[in-house]
Amino acid sequence: MATFTITLHSRDPEQPNLHKVSVATEGELPEYGQVWVWDLLYARQLFAMGDTQIAHELKETLELWAVNMSSKVFQPHGHILAKGYLDLSEDLELVTDDNARPAAADDDREIVVHVSGQAGQLPDISVEPDGLAAAERRALVLGLAQHFNFENPMFARELPIHVLAMRKYHADINPPHSQEAKEEAPFFAIQKAMEYFQAANQGTVQ
Repeated sequence: MATFTITLHSRDPEQPNLHKVSVATEGELPEYGQVWVWDLLYARQLFAMGDTQIAHELKETLELWAVNMSSKVFQPHGHILAKGYLDLSEDLELVTDDNARPAAADDDREIVVHVSGQAGQLPDISVEPDGLAAAERRALVLGLAQHFNFENPMFARELPIHVLAMRKYHADINPPHSQEAKEEAPFFAIQKAMEYFQAANQGTVQ
């Protein structure tokens, strides 16, 4: 269906705290399927990272952003993009201009996300290579979300609701590093987001 190659560029000594990433896409993934793919990726990377500080930091980064964005989800995409509201993290920058792409370096890291499945059905994903460091998993989750956020107004509108739904799942049902959360949290997020937007369309969201 689609393949996403996320390049984690080597850090610039002049900006050691900034991680630049770029994303290349092959194939097609329907716009409505992008948030499903990201939900699966997020849940699986949290599981792989375990009960660690960097996993907690990733959750905090996304959840703080989602809380701030949740009141803006119905604003025009161009407006929230221009305002910088779609930027997920101050220490990660998505390189979207080929002319601004850092020169290739030996310690660049490429991570490939393969998406398979039939249109209209929940997709499946696989990530290569398997043995990623926790910091790489964090950059992968944020980098792909940032890419979709910039490119797809539907994803940008839905992402905050999905993140907050997962927060509720992790708080009330199973912790993010559990096998149950890895399998169940994405479906919980999809269901809660559907309920939210159905209520919004009916004018019953509080």
